[in-house]
Amino acid sequence: MRDKPWIFEEYEVEGIPWISVGNFPTRVHKLSNLGEAVGFEDIWIKRDDQSSDKYGGNKIRKFEFVLADALEKKRKWIITYGGLGSNQTLAMTIHARAYGLKTIAVLVDQPITRHVIENLWLMHYFGAHISYAGNTTMAMLKTIWHFLTKRGVYMVPVGASNALGTLGYVDAMIELKRQVDSGEIPMPKYIFVAVGSCGTYAGLLLGKKLLNLDVEIRGVKVTQMKMTNPKNIVKLANKALNLLREHSRDVPDVKIDERDVILDGNYLGQGYGFPTQECLEAISLMEKTEHIKLEPVYTGKALAALIDFARKEHDGPLLFWNTYNSVDFSDILKKLDVQKLPKKIRKVIERKEQIGVKMIKEF
Repeated sequence: MRDKPWIFEEYEVEGIPWISVGNFPTRVHKLSNLGEAVGFEDIWIKRDDQSSDKYGGNKIRKFEFVLADALEKKRKWIITYGGLGSNQTLAMTIHARAYGLKTIAVLVDQPITRHVIENLWLMHYFGAHISYAGNTTMAMLKTIWHFLTKRGVYMVPVGASNALGTLGYVDAMIELKRQVDSGEIPMPKYIFVAVGSCGTYAGLLLGKKLLNLDVEIRGVKVTQMKMTNPKNIVKLANKALNLLREHSRDVPDVKIDERDVILDGNYLGQGYGFPTQECLEAISLMEKTEHIKLEPVYTGKALAALIDFARKEHDGPLLFWNTYNSVDFSDILKKLDVQKLPKKIRKVIERKEQIGVKMIKEF
């Protein structure tokens, strides 16, 4: 367990709240078997799926700053948002609980797959207050209602992607640079990462700029939300930069604009939560060759982009940043019972037009 994040060591930052939530550094290693399968030998992985023994993934780095702020402000409830099968709301439910905080998960519609149903069950199992909104307008209204009816509510945006949360991936880029310096991995020429709420990409981009690294960060768009765009990435990165500079004299005043952002929308398919054929094939290939499990909303699409890129014989090294969770919940999922989920959620799952039976079977 760290006593401070790398970013505080690098720039002597003071006054920003932080707690140790995850297991860092996460390891890096070569994907030799996957590389052989796609005909490109220089593919590596950053294992943020192993960032916690409770629940891993990319949100844990963000929670180290966001949860610290909520605790410092003595809040009792966390209210956060996502699709029905949101990894972030599940991760928040589990980690906030460890600090005595209750989570309100305000959820909007997405295609129903087995992954979605499993995440809903896990949210229920770990004690989330599941508040079904359906759409963003209702999500706003429900948020207002929760603030009016509960005391000590702390709001965490979609994906925990605000200035504080973004610092988690500035810290991650510093961590990667230290692993390069220690010889654990060569400096990647390209980093592939899924992009939804933009905070992970924004943090990596700011970290790259601060450290003056020669690496291209290739974001793979996984949602059609208006917020998933270069302008928002730059806005988040600059907010995080300003926050750092308010708390440290050592942070350089780097310039970030939309020309620094690479955001590939060719792997989105029908939209958020809709698996594509390339995505499902990438998931299957990763599990077959490396025994690493991915999912169809984020990481499957990011890996599909990397595989296509590798097959075009571009230079390497390529780094796949695994933002999923690899903690095994199979024992809990054996108890899965849709009938024990909240009534409104059961009705959504039972709607034939939204279930997508063929999609569930394929996944």
